[in-house]
Amino acid sequence: MTAGAARNVPALGRTIAPIALGGWLTLGDRLAADASLRLLHRAIDGGIDFLDVADVYAGGEAERIVGRFLREVRRDRVVVASKVFWPTSERPEDRGLSRRHIHAAIDRTLQRLGCGRVDLYFCHREDPDVPLAETVRAMGDLVRAGKVAAWGTSCWRPATLRAAHALARELGVAAPAVEQSAYNLLERSVEGGVLPTCATLRMGFVAFSPLAGGVLTGKYLTAAPAGSRGAVSSWLAAYDNARCRGVVARFVSACAARGMAPAPTALAWVASRPGVTAALCGATSPTQLDQNLAAVGLLRDGQDLAWVGGLASASLGVRARALAWALRRVFLRTKTD
Repeated sequence: MTAGAARNVPALGRTIAPIALGGWLTLGDRLAADASLRLLHRAIDGGIDFLDVADVYAGGEAERIVGRFLREVRRDRVVVASKVFWPTSERPEDRGLSRRHIHAAIDRTLQRLGCGRVDLYFCHREDPDVPLAETVRAMGDLVRAGKVAAWGTSCWRPATLRAAHALARELGVAAPAVEQSAYNLLERSVEGGVLPTCATLRMGFVAFSPLAGGVLTGKYLTAAPAGSRGAVSSWLAAYDNARCRGVVARFVSACAARGMAPAPTALAWVASRPGVTAALCGATSPTQLDQNLAAVGLLRDGQDLAWVGGLASASLGVRARALAWALRRVFLRTKTD
């Protein structure tokens, strides 16, 4: 398989393109509905066929916008993924991975999407407060009921992934088919555990934050531009250290020397890594989306990207816990740990 080829997802019975579009902080949030719809059409026309949202994104508005979009295109042109875990209200039953919440959440997601089935449904984090068997059975039941084609995990540890597969075999239900975790030049910890585990379990892997929230474009080397993700969200603070800044500076300089733009180069590098099914990009404008879509050309042309990995140690990722807690503050809308 060439780096630019579509990647097979057996649980879905189809392939997906190596570059996908995520909706966090964009669809229905920084972008109004009409602008979001225009961006989605541009993405699909540009070769993207995987859309990733969550019930918590923009208070459910991201799902509603994707639902409107699905009424404007052929359904088989796009794979739609959503997620469950984070609180969607102040009520204690509207959070986590209990059977009750999972079943209630998928019905609300399907209502917002305006369809009878979502292609891929992720458990948005691990839930230490709920027995893993309860979660695995509930997700498997959704597959059996036809409400989801397959289910996945996000930011799950290798041991938990292995345990989930063992439980699925024991319970006779579908096992998680895809893991989604952060992966970029500044965050490579998945190479040491998650990616090999996914390969062993024959799971797909979707990388989020391949540009480190835009950090790898170099735009934060001085100060966060007004209106940027770094200016409106707290989680990029996890990258604000001398080691990461040094890697970014070397990467941007190396791109310039080769006449390559940092954004598509960083995105294409992640998408070309062994075991990666797709890399999620985000965009708030047609220009930004087109810059990201240039990664498709780099992959298709077989551009040599091996030099990118040499700019940062494969062990870089000790800051993963800091990123996880920063994301937790964003989703829980709290300033404390």
